[in-house]
Amino acid sequence: MKRIIVSNLVDSEQRPNDVMWGEFKRRVFLIAGVLAFLWLFVNFVSATVDILLLLFLCILIAAGLRGAGDWFARYTPLSKRVSLGIVTLLFIALIAGAGFIIGPSLASQLSQLNSTLEVSLQQVESELMRYGWGQELIDRLPTTSDLISQIMQRSSSIFERVTGILSSVVGLLSSIVVVIFVSLFFAIEPDTYVNNFVRLIPQDKRQRVRDTLSTVNDTLKKWLLTRAASMIEVGILSFIGLQLLDMPLTLSLALIAAIGAFIPTFGPILALIPAVLVALIQSPETAVLVVVLYLAIQMIDNYLVTPLLEKSMLYLPPAYIIAAQLIIGALTGAFGLVLAAPFAAVLVVLVRNLYVEDVLHDAVERGSATHQSD
Repeated sequence: MKRIIVSNLVDSEQRPNDVMWGEFKRRVFLIAGVLAFLWLFVNFVSATVDILLLLFLCILIAAGLRGAGDWFARYTPLSKRVSLGIVTLLFIALIAGAGFIIGPSLASQLSQLNSTLEVSLQQVESELMRYGWGQELIDRLPTTSDLISQIMQRSSSIFERVTGILSSVVGLLSSIVVVIFVSLFFAIEPDTYVNNFVRLIPQDKRQRVRDTLSTVNDTLKKWLLTRAASMIEVGILSFIGLQLLDMPLTLSLALIAAIGAFIPTFGPILALIPAVLVALIQSPETAVLVVVLYLAIQMIDNYLVTPLLEKSMLYLPPAYIIAAQLIIGALTGAFGLVLAAPFAAVLVVLVRNLYVEDVLHDAVERGSATHQSD
């Protein structure tokens, strides 16, 4: 009897230790598994980040085409597929027509712009060489040829990874064709890809994920609409303003300004640089007037046009966009900088819907990335 009691006492003392040891091993294995998953995920993203950005570009284009096709189908008796085809053909015809009409003049101006920028940069460099701090600054900055070679090398690496073609020119053309066709496939049958993706989600969460993807699609469409309107407005105002200032190469500079409007924050700054360099050849006063012109256009865009279009959009604080541009741009270069803003909008939607609302059960005001807590 005494042996049985002693044995029970020993077992009762060992059981808590076994439970604690088992719990400790479970936590160690869990942490190790999480760390291993994060390590694999980071390595996978770093190895395929350029391809993922190209896929995101395809999704962005598909959202725009699908939105335009749905709008066309809403006001016509045509089906969505037929409307999508018509919108795509109209878009291609618009680009081809614009290229046919202004292509020769634009190509000539871009060629002149290249030589003009070289002359202007030489003048700025010779002016800075007169000062000690200017000479030190020039020694630290990379040359224009170095910057161009770095950009070409980066672009070539992106397209070589996707197409496996060593020639950067052929790779660029092939990648454009791939992006166009993949975007069309996404736009023609979006439900097919959404349904296949949702099947990977547990059944009780599928509808929520489907609603979130629909919100992402609406966010991308509205963002594209806003950027397109901003590009048109900035391009027209820049062309008119540069003509009034009697600036040369107005068509090419206005086109650069319109393209720069697609990239929030940094795009207008980058577009201003060639305009100022061209104006410096005319006179310093002209350069100042060009800066004032671009600032006025940005004020009209930021405080009049964009707010009117973004009333129903997800609001992203400027710091969010700048942080996304800096991080993604540092990881992927100029290509990531172009897509950083829509990517940040998608990320905010996913975090808001799937984490803040579903996990934390915290209500978030729609149309805002943040909300005020009591």
